[in-house]
Amino acid sequence: MTSQQHNQQSQSLPPGDDWLSPFLGRLHALGPRLLELGCGPGFDAATLLAAGFEVTACDHIRMDTARANAPAARLLCADLRQALPFRAGAFDSSMASLSLHYLPWAETRRAFEEARRVVRTGAPFLFRVNATDDYEHGAGQGELLEPNFYRDPRHYHSDTKRFFDEAMVRAAIEGLFDAESLEHKTILRDGRPKRVWECLAIAR
Repeated sequence: MTSQQHNQQSQSLPPGDDWLSPFLGRLHALGPRLLELGCGPGFDAATLLAAGFEVTACDHIRMDTARANAPAARLLCADLRQALPFRAGAFDSSMASLSLHYLPWAETRRAFEEARRVVRTGAPFLFRVNATDDYEHGAGQGELLEPNFYRDPRHYHSDTKRFFDEAMVRAAIEGLFDAESLEHKTILRDGRPKRVWECLAIAR
């Protein structure tokens, strides 16, 4: 499937899923088998299925909503703090949208190591994480546990949340992936501006 075909298919998807459109061709470069880490309600999985990917999606929470939104995806319960239940090199690409910023640094790094282990060499890994200036969504708030890592019971999904600067994003992928693109940008989340780092990285 060509990049143009991917983009044509994605144009029929609901607004809000459009962030994936520029990356669909790149994600499909080595093949259709894609792993999503932290699928949440399954909106991105649905986008990827519509674009022709064979999606395996995992999360540590119940996935009833994801199952309803992306019924053709293979859904698995998996904790990113532990080894992923897949063989090495099982996937042609992977992605993680706002799911890799809840852990202490040592566990964050291990999660990236697992993300690398389960994809082929040369595979693209697309991810987004909180930025250190994401003040509308908790940056600088709560008990400081590690640099840019806070505990606050008001946080959504988890009472701990990490916020990345550029150096921290690069440290997370160091020796595992090479950054093909890395952008500091503003998106909308729950109707409010959210600052993130968006990275397309390539497995070494």
